[in-house]
Amino acid sequence: MWTKPEDDTNKKQSKLDLAWQMLLDVRKQVTCRLWVVMDRWYFSKPFLRQCESQNFDWVTKAKRNTQLFRRLIEPGTGRERFVPVRPKDLIREVYPLLMQQRDVDVASVACENIYLKMPTTSVNRKGEVVVKMKYAPIAAVVGQRVKPDNKTTEQNGLVDPNEPVDKDDLAAEYKGAYLLISNRHDAPKEVLSAWLRRWHIEILFRTAKQELGMLNCHSSNENHIHAHLTLLFTAETLIRYLLWEQRKTAGKEDCTHGQVIRNLICIRCRNRQAARTNEPGSITIDLDTEAKQFARLIRKLWPLNLELRWFDSTNNQLLRATA
Repeated sequence: MWTKPEDDTNKKQSKLDLAWQMLLDVRKQVTCRLWVVMDRWYFSKPFLRQCESQNFDWVTKAKRNTQLFRRLIEPGTGRERFVPVRPKDLIREVYPLLMQQRDVDVASVACENIYLKMPTTSVNRKGEVVVKMKYAPIAAVVGQRVKPDNKTTEQNGLVDPNEPVDKDDLAAEYKGAYLLISNRHDAPKEVLSAWLRRWHIEILFRTAKQELGMLNCHSSNENHIHAHLTLLFTAETLIRYLLWEQRKTAGKEDCTHGQVIRNLICIRCRNRQAARTNEPGSITIDLDTEAKQFARLIRKLWPLNLELRWFDSTNNQLLRATA
């Protein structure tokens, strides 16, 4: 939760400044190594170095104009050379290898010996701290989702939901394949796995806005907003657990995120007084839900006994009933 400082009139904070504040807040809570999956807008070399300094690994898409270099060793002399290579040409080189992968959801090929010029701090002979651009090894992974039934590229999980208008900021692309770059040159498989998780985050925000009422809190009180978001993600956790329970049994009981909300979470409850000869004055609770679809869940999770309590203002008593 970010609150605009009162003395923030002279200095305007950029998105990079705000992103760095959020990452530092995360570091106050956990110390383990974490991934930062970012849009191409955040591709700033000083910002990437900041992430690495705090034990963050980063991954993003390469732009069309991202300057990459391939490390070569000259035969005979053994001299090391760094040859510029365009991201699109890099994708084109390994594209035939992508086409050979058909039994996977996402085809990927890791390109070796790819480097990026990154700012490096050092001390010169005079004892002065200087920043020089040096070649740093990076992971360059070309990925493409194997799209059955000719699905559109917006559904493939490798495409940004909002493409920028600036042509120089467009992602490097060749026949639906994209290039991911990361500082984890030692773990190219983890690079693709981390990037694919980003799509689940986009889905989370979409369902939170459309189905869980994320934008329905109109209070400006910070405590109210915290409470609203806490309840929202508590509900989302419950829904995900219910979906996981449902999908353990394949077949007709499988349902979607929205069906769980409409048919199990947001159900109508009606109380009525039952006229029974053996139990006079009993109360029956009717829940308007789909019993067949959620029968297994109800049998597993519904408590065997329900205890209801209410206050009788006439007799000043706390009444209790067990069903």
